[in-house]
Amino acid sequence: MIKLGFMTFVLPEWKIERIVKFAKEVGYDGVEIRVDAKHKHEISSQSSAEVREYVKKLFADEGIDIPCVATSVQFGSADPAVRQKNIESAKANLDLAADLGAYIVRMFAGGGIPKLTDEAAEYIAEAFDEVGDYAKSSGVCPMLECGHDIIKGAAEASNVIKRVKTSNFGALWNHSDMDDETFNALKSHIRHFHVHKEVLSPDNDNILHLAKLVKSIDYNGYISLEIIEGHNLPTDVLTDTASRLQGFIKQA
Repeated sequence: MIKLGFMTFVLPEWKIERIVKFAKEVGYDGVEIRVDAKHKHEISSQSSAEVREYVKKLFADEGIDIPCVATSVQFGSADPAVRQKNIESAKANLDLAADLGAYIVRMFAGGGIPKLTDEAAEYIAEAFDEVGDYAKSSGVCPMLECGHDIIKGAAEASNVIKRVKTSNFGALWNHSDMDDETFNALKSHIRHFHVHKEVLSPDNDNILHLAKLVKSIDYNGYISLEIIEGHNLPTDVLTDTASRLQGFIKQA
């Protein structure tokens, strides 16, 4: 079953308790935790065991998921020391996700290089092999964000995916629309979707078409609002959007 959520970027100025209650009240299924972005929820890989336990229980008591931990980790740097630092950060956030009950963690290729090369694709895949194997026992899956930075579309995504050896690996598509080439390239690995400001428009029905597309592969993950304004979005807009998008998901 397709579920609807939002990333904490839509309410960066709220404490986690208020975010969870709001999600429950207006009809979102889950909240994606963005770490290391100075959001007021203050959850990170540095959070204590007590905080992690508290947050997990808080969500469970309201019946709201934490589907994903979204990081800034990037594996595309040409500097092996920088890549290793990002690998260690990825592992710490995979542990955080496991403690919170989240099952996927967003990561990037990125790394400050201008475009994906075969050499970069190889060491990005090697990094995903390492972190994927690391997290196998916890059941948390690292995901490559596609449709963003140097993984612009199907060709770049396929160049990395074909090199990944670990079975614990997923992909995230970073748009509310998806062409057939991209769908075919990602459908065996797709675990999550990020959608953006366009879906707030009452005239936008991208989610209806996206939901119809992914129902053909029995997708049971999230479509998550990632809308970055630097401040809270109006709650009435988020409320209306939840109702409309949940309607599209049911209609599909």
